[in-house]
Amino acid sequence: MYHSDFIINKLANDEILAKKLDAAVTGVKEQILDQSHRIQDGATRLVYYTSCFTENYKDVCAKLKREDVRFLESLQQLIKDRRIISDMIQIYVESLIKNRNQSQLHYIQRTLMKASVNISTSSLTTQSFALGITTSICLGFNIHTSFSQKIGKVSALAAAGIGFYGYVQEAAESAERLQVLSPAYYYALYMRKLEMMYFLVEPLFMKAHSFSTNLTSDDEVAKTIIDMVR
Repeated sequence: MYHSDFIINKLANDEILAKKLDAAVTGVKEQILDQSHRIQDGATRLVYYTSCFTENYKDVCAKLKREDVRFLESLQQLIKDRRIISDMIQIYVESLIKNRNQSQLHYIQRTLMKASVNISTSSLTTQSFALGITTSICLGFNIHTSFSQKIGKVSALAAAGIGFYGYVQEAAESAERLQVLSPAYYYALYMRKLEMMYFLVEPLFMKAHSFSTNLTSDDEVAKTIIDMVR
């Protein structure tokens, strides 16, 4: 009996160890791939910069320089104030529920509660409701798991050298996508020098289909919020 228990426990411990090792290897692999892609993006951007030496590509060169400046300005905002992540989300949420009357806000709130998304707010004004929604999103699973590591790397300038240009390229491409999907939201971020930090939250917005054309209905607004919280 003792030997049977010992064997079972040994097998269980080996399985746990194997799973931990597999997770560790997978994590390292993902980090290497991520860094590899970023270095590749950085190298691509540096190749773009070679266009500055040709007369016909001055517009391309000027665009790259503008993006570099805007990225550094946004990075400065991130370093000074880590709340820019919640600011970007709140700007979006405010645009999502603006011009909705009390009845509509109550309906959205009830729909959220049915989905176990409780919004803490003392009064149901557009501003307070938007703040409550933003807080719930920022406390959600997605923010902590998807963005914390990337935010830390960017704000700590861990992407120095060629990797730095990888971040700039990623940010520039993300901002361009946003400009196409939602010009109004892009402009709102641009006015606050935040559009080049949108790439930090883009996965959350894409997962929740945040720029769908059907967001005029209260049900779709509530669904989008629920998807962002979860």
